[in-house]
Amino acid sequence: MIKTRLLKLISASAVFLCFSVYADAVSELQQMFAKHSSMSASFTQEVTKSNGDVVSSAEGTLAIQKPDSLMMHTVSPDEQVLFTKGKDVYFYDPFINQVTIFDKKDLYTSPFLLLTSNRSDIWNQYTVTKESGKYRLVPKKKADIKELSLKFNGEDICSISIRLMDGNINTYNLTSIKYTVANDAFSYTIPEDAQIDDERKSN
Repeated sequence: MIKTRLLKLISASAVFLCFSVYADAVSELQQMFAKHSSMSASFTQEVTKSNGDVVSSAEGTLAIQKPDSLMMHTVSPDEQVLFTKGKDVYFYDPFINQVTIFDKKDLYTSPFLLLTSNRSDIWNQYTVTKESGKYRLVPKKKADIKELSLKFNGEDICSISIRLMDGNINTYNLTSIKYTVANDAFSYTIPEDAQIDDERKSN
């Protein structure tokens, strides 16, 4: 009887400890993001296989502003633009002159859109832990993203790694970080003759 009670006590303590660590990690990470309402940076992107082989690399610029504003402009090796506009997300590929439009609410699994949001219902979609100085975010529901890993240099986020279900790892390293962003940083003019692929559910 005593042994059973002891096991129950240990189990309950373990659950409480895990919940406390989880709550502390979420709170700590949200506090890091809450210090600034906007951010811009240059990025280098590298996609690697699970064995470490490099699949592709790219570079560009990133701008974020709360709530829910994002501009991600890849300039090399090929230009691509991902940005928010109202309740929608636009992805423009100049090479094929096509813009794809998504509902923003369907793309909150994107780590960069997650960084622009203070909404608890968005953050509650992840289990957050802190390991070896990195924050690890695992979606509670099955998604294309298996986990996110965020690394900071002081108060600056310097690396975002996205592990996909196929085993590939997409890593963004950020440099030249600033915390003031001009409003026109989120504007991009899509050519009038661009093909439109409208993926919004309302259309």
